[in-house]
Amino acid sequence: MSRQERNWQRFWRYMMIYFYALIVPATIIGAFYREEFPLQLLILAIGMPFIKRNHLAFIRKKNAAI
Repeated sequence: MSRQERNWQRFWRYMMIYFYALIVPATIIGAFYREEFPLQLLILAIGMPFIKRNHLAFIRKKNAAI
């Protein structure tokens, strides 16, 4: 595993913790007060693991070619 890949994995780990532990609960609580459903958050919450996987695969592929 290259240093760049380790750095990106660390970034994604913190990003996922930040997003799922802070942003999602705060938005859901705020949605109860506004009485509207945050559709963009749902799309991002479903897509974020796929974004992470594709990004790390791209980094691995790029480093394998070097």
